[in-house]
Amino acid sequence: MPYCSGLEHRNRYVPAATLQQQLADIRIVLDALRCLPIARPLKKGMLDWALWQITFATGNTQRKFLGRWRSESVIRQVGLKIERDHVYQRKTLLEELLGPSPDLERIVARAQCCVVVTADEHRSLRLIDGGEKYRVAGITVYDMLDETKVTLEQLWTV
Repeated sequence: MPYCSGLEHRNRYVPAATLQQQLADIRIVLDALRCLPIARPLKKGMLDWALWQITFATGNTQRKFLGRWRSESVIRQVGLKIERDHVYQRKTLLEELLGPSPDLERIVARAQCCVVVTADEHRSLRLIDGGEKYRVAGITVYDMLDETKVTLEQLWTV
Protein backbone atom coordinates (compact mmCIF):
# COMPACT_ATOMS: atom_id res chain seq x y z
CA MET A 1 0.00 0.00 0.00
CA PRO A 2 1.58 3.31 -1.00
CA TYR A 3 1.83 6.11 1.51
CA CYS A 4 0.58 9.56 0.57
CA SER A 5 1.34 13.03 1.80
CA GLY A 6 -1.16 14.43 4.26
CA LEU A 7 -1.76 17.33 6.57
CA GLU A 8 0.42 15.62 9.21
CA HIS A 9 3.46 16.20 7.00
CA ARG A 10 3.22 19.90 7.87
CA ASN A 11 3.82 19.10 11.55
CA ARG A 12 7.19 19.51 13.21
CA TYR A 13 9.49 16.56 13.67
CA VAL A 14 9.82 15.38 17.25
CA PRO A 15 12.61 12.84 17.80
CA ALA A 16 11.86 9.93 20.07
CA ALA A 17 13.13 10.33 23.62
CA THR A 18 15.02 7.07 23.13
CA LEU A 19 16.62 8.01 19.80
CA GLN A 20 20.20 8.41 21.04
CA GLN A 21 20.08 5.04 22.82
CA GLN A 22 18.58 3.37 19.74
CA LEU A 23 21.39 4.78 17.57
CA ALA A 24 24.02 3.66 20.08
CA ASP A 25 22.52 0.14 20.05
CA ILE A 26 22.47 0.06 16.25
CA ARG A 27 26.11 1.21 16.17
CA ILE A 28 27.00 -1.78 18.39
CA VAL A 29 25.08 -4.11 16.08
CA LEU A 30 26.81 -2.70 12.98
CA ASP A 31 30.23 -3.14 14.55
CA ALA A 32 29.46 -6.69 15.67
CA LEU A 33 28.04 -7.71 12.29
CA ARG A 34 30.95 -6.35 10.30
CA CYS A 35 33.39 -8.38 12.42
CA LEU A 36 31.55 -11.71 12.12
CA PRO A 37 33.34 -14.40 10.09
CA ILE A 38 30.34 -15.09 7.84
CA ALA A 39 29.80 -15.09 4.09
CA ARG A 40 29.77 -11.63 2.53
CA PRO A 41 26.21 -11.88 1.07
CA LEU A 42 24.76 -12.74 4.48
CA LYS A 43 26.82 -10.06 6.21
CA LYS A 44 25.79 -7.48 3.63
CA GLY A 45 22.09 -8.34 4.06
CA MET A 46 22.30 -8.08 7.83
CA LEU A 47 24.20 -4.79 7.68
CA ASP A 48 21.58 -3.44 5.28
CA TRP A 49 18.86 -4.43 7.75
CA ALA A 50 20.73 -2.56 10.52
CA LEU A 51 20.99 0.56 8.33
CA TRP A 52 17.22 0.41 7.81
CA GLN A 53 16.82 0.40 11.60
CA ILE A 54 18.46 3.83 11.64
CA THR A 55 15.94 5.06 9.07
CA PHE A 56 13.05 3.68 11.13
CA ALA A 57 14.39 5.10 14.40
CA THR A 58 14.77 8.58 12.94
CA GLY A 59 11.77 8.63 10.62
CA ASN A 60 8.94 6.78 12.28
CA THR A 61 8.79 8.50 15.64
CA GLN A 62 5.38 10.03 15.04
CA ARG A 63 4.17 7.72 12.24
CA LYS A 64 5.60 6.33 9.05
CA PHE A 65 7.21 8.84 6.70
CA LEU A 66 7.32 11.65 9.21
CA GLY A 67 11.09 11.97 9.31
CA ARG A 68 12.97 15.13 10.04
CA TRP A 69 13.58 16.16 6.42
CA ARG A 70 10.76 16.53 3.90
CA SER A 71 10.49 18.05 0.47
CA GLU A 72 8.43 21.18 -0.02
CA SER A 73 5.99 19.22 -2.22
CA VAL A 74 5.36 16.72 0.59
CA ILE A 75 4.57 19.40 3.16
CA ARG A 76 2.53 21.63 0.83
CA GLN A 77 0.42 19.13 -1.17
CA VAL A 78 -1.91 16.45 0.18
CA GLY A 79 -2.48 13.11 -1.53
CA LEU A 80 0.84 12.64 -3.35
CA LYS A 81 2.53 9.25 -3.25
CA ILE A 82 5.62 9.55 -1.08
CA GLU A 83 8.84 7.64 -0.51
CA ARG A 84 11.99 7.86 1.56
CA ASP A 85 15.10 9.04 -0.23
CA HIS A 86 18.41 8.20 1.38
CA VAL A 87 20.73 11.15 0.87
CA TYR A 88 23.61 8.69 0.93
CA GLN A 89 22.59 5.50 -0.81
CA ARG A 90 22.58 2.41 1.37
CA LYS A 91 24.76 0.57 -1.14
CA THR A 92 27.44 3.24 -0.66
CA LEU A 93 27.21 2.96 3.12
CA LEU A 94 27.28 -0.85 2.90
CA GLU A 95 30.48 -0.83 0.86
CA GLU A 96 32.03 1.47 3.41
CA LEU A 97 30.91 -0.82 6.25
CA LEU A 98 32.44 -3.81 4.49
CA GLY A 99 35.74 -1.97 4.02
CA PRO A 100 38.83 -2.42 6.19
CA SER A 101 38.26 0.38 8.75
CA PRO A 102 34.84 2.02 8.43
CA ASP A 103 34.04 5.21 10.35
CA LEU A 104 30.91 4.01 12.17
CA GLU A 105 30.05 7.45 13.56
CA ARG A 106 30.04 8.97 10.08
CA ILE A 107 28.11 6.05 8.59
CA VAL A 108 25.41 6.27 11.29
CA ALA A 109 25.23 10.05 10.79
CA ARG A 110 24.85 9.62 7.03
CA ALA A 111 22.27 6.85 7.40
CA GLN A 112 20.09 9.30 9.37
CA CYS A 113 19.96 11.64 6.35
CA CYS A 114 16.72 10.51 4.78
CA VAL A 115 14.26 12.86 3.06
CA VAL A 116 10.56 12.18 2.55
CA VAL A 117 9.91 13.07 -1.09
CA THR A 118 7.17 12.50 -3.64
CA ALA A 119 7.41 9.39 -5.82
CA ASP A 120 8.13 11.62 -8.83
CA GLU A 121 10.93 13.41 -6.95
CA HIS A 122 12.35 10.07 -5.86
CA ARG A 123 12.60 8.87 -9.46
CA SER A 124 14.59 11.97 -10.37
CA LEU A 125 17.03 11.40 -7.50
CA ARG A 126 17.82 7.70 -7.63
CA LEU A 127 20.99 7.92 -9.70
CA ILE A 128 22.69 10.62 -7.64
CA ASP A 129 24.36 10.18 -4.24
CA GLY A 130 24.82 12.89 -1.62
CA GLY A 131 23.02 16.08 -0.61
CA GLU A 132 23.91 17.96 -3.78
CA LYS A 133 21.31 15.91 -5.65
CA TYR A 134 18.40 17.94 -4.25
CA ARG A 135 19.83 21.19 -5.57
CA VAL A 136 20.57 19.56 -8.94
CA ALA A 137 16.99 18.22 -9.10
CA GLY A 138 15.51 21.56 -8.00
CA ILE A 139 13.93 20.11 -4.85
CA THR A 140 13.59 22.30 -1.77
CA VAL A 141 14.01 20.37 1.47
CA TYR A 142 12.77 21.50 4.88
CA ASP A 143 14.16 20.57 8.29
CA MET A 144 10.92 19.93 10.15
CA LEU A 145 12.66 20.11 13.51
CA ASP A 146 12.36 23.90 13.17
CA GLU A 147 10.50 24.23 9.82
CA THR A 148 13.40 25.92 8.01
CA LYS A 149 14.71 25.43 4.49
CA VAL A 150 17.78 23.24 4.44
CA THR A 151 21.02 24.56 3.04
CA LEU A 152 22.85 21.52 1.80
CA GLU A 153 26.21 22.72 3.03
CA GLN A 154 25.08 22.85 6.64
CA LEU A 155 23.38 19.49 6.73
CA TRP A 156 24.76 16.82 4.46
CA THR A 157 28.48 17.37 4.56
CA VAL A 158 29.03 14.60 7.13
